[in-house]
Amino acid sequence: MSASAAPQSNHSWSRARPPLGLRIAAIAAGVILAMPVAAVATAGTGALHAPAQADPGSTIMVTGDWVAAGQTDNLTYDGALVTSFLALTSGRFAVQFTIPDSAEPGSTGRISARDNAGNLLATTTLSISSTTAATLSVPAEVAPGSTIAVSGAGFAASQQGYLTINGLAITTFAASPDGFFSVPLTVPGTTRLGVDRLSARDGADQLIATTLITVSPDAVATPTDVPTPTAVVVATDTPGPTSAPGATDTPAATDTPAATDTPAATDTPVATGTSAPTDTPVPVATDTPTPVATDAPAPTPAPTPAPTPAPTAPSAALPNFSHVYVIVMENQEYSSIVGSAQAPYINSLIASYGLATNFYAVGHPSEPNYIAMTSGGTQGVTDDGVYNLGADNLFAQVAASGRSWRAYQQGYSGNCFAGASSGAVADGVGKPGAYVRKHNPAISYTSISGNAASCANITNLAGFDPAAANLEFITPNLVNDMHDGTIADGDNFLKALVPQIIGSSAFTNSVVFITVDEGSSNVNGGGHVVTIAITPNMTAGYKASGSYSHYSMLRTIEQAWGLPLLGNAASAQTMGFPY
Repeated sequence: MSASAAPQSNHSWSRARPPLGLRIAAIAAGVILAMPVAAVATAGTGALHAPAQADPGSTIMVTGDWVAAGQTDNLTYDGALVTSFLALTSGRFAVQFTIPDSAEPGSTGRISARDNAGNLLATTTLSISSTTAATLSVPAEVAPGSTIAVSGAGFAASQQGYLTINGLAITTFAASPDGFFSVPLTVPGTTRLGVDRLSARDGADQLIATTLITVSPDAVATPTDVPTPTAVVVATDTPGPTSAPGATDTPAATDTPAATDTPAATDTPVATGTSAPTDTPVPVATDTPTPVATDAPAPTPAPTPAPTPAPTAPSAALPNFSHVYVIVMENQEYSSIVGSAQAPYINSLIASYGLATNFYAVGHPSEPNYIAMTSGGTQGVTDDGVYNLGADNLFAQVAASGRSWRAYQQGYSGNCFAGASSGAVADGVGKPGAYVRKHNPAISYTSISGNAASCANITNLAGFDPAAANLEFITPNLVNDMHDGTIADGDNFLKALVPQIIGSSAFTNSVVFITVDEGSSNVNGGGHVVTIAITPNMTAGYKASGSYSHYSMLRTIEQAWGLPLLGNAASAQTMGFPY
């Protein structure tokens, strides 16, 4: 799958419509609004449709219908890679992305589609709306760890919200009836040096005002006597993407002459997070590989053999869980889920159980993340191909420890099916959808695919039983996991499935981890993603702020059961929840 927000492929498209008939929507504050369609520009292959206008920081939807079925291409905004998209069997696609906060109000942004070779397929423009007169005032230069005064003017009367630096929520503010405020803000000591972005957002996570702030170790700290306010945990500013390697968006000869795809210096996106490594990983341009014509496996990557890790003693801080349930959703950034009106059930779980606020996917596209979370490394996998891996893995570890496991793969046809995908079917809860092998890590390990008894542990979702095994790895189909469906589709799937688990007697002394394979950004490799921990005794609304990844989830499971720590799980942080 692509590093993108979920394409809304579950819509039924009318065959009677003109070839380029498309529906356009802009997503703002969790509400789908009809928007004027931008002028369509083509580049010899097809056409893109997008809103005619959008606000900085808003999430829009781009659609098209010229692409060959199953083809994966890339979408850029002002020359920077924002996401990839996969065409449906009809050749249509729909994909969301977030306009950078740094987009200049009143300017024109260019959206382009390119193939994996960098060839321009189609391009169009949209206008960046002029924002309100709200402004932020900060010192010219600040030191890491210093407390500064941030002032706001031109805000709505008594407006409330929060302030972020590079997307990290720092403190709240409340404007006066005249639209002014001044609050102390402590710059995190880990804030990167140089020019950073400070933004004000409202309670619906909509951008109100933004400015730049220079962080320098030579700046004179000006401490105040005002206590530092408690940081709030809310959805972050959506991080901007990294430029696509070797590709620019300079329009082809057929593009509108007045437009240019070269991003202005002020449009450089700012990465989010404070505990992330400063090196931005190079994004992988592809997501879903060209469909495999046969079930013949691709050459198996040859990872360097590692010594067999020694078993670890069960952690005293972790229960010896009776059952561990892992549910993996798809392609949504943290900020697209937390606080979203499209995900009321997911947000009710966040309020009632525990949320990891600083959890990052390993990379892009999908399959490397699934392999990483079950083997401690990507094992040389960099795409969504068909692989047969000899690597040790969590499923084999669980079986070797005397425990049992099941991989519930929605839409899976059974009988150790090794194909790349299957047709859309109705299977268990949620909407009908297709199964894909790239979301089923168990079948990629030869210790499972080469053993009929082990392979029988992979089944579809119709027979889901929360008491069937100690480890239950659950993957929804392409619609219900939000890959081709909407956030609402994923929310409804979880609303139907999770109560079956937490209402079962098997849930006693057990844990449910709900995670997302990758986000829509490249922060820390695969984007900032939601991960929720659910236990019977979880502190309601608990926020675990450690720096976690899919390796952390693997480590936590292995530690709880005294299993050897595989690969990168050995150096990852254990997920610190009050289990």
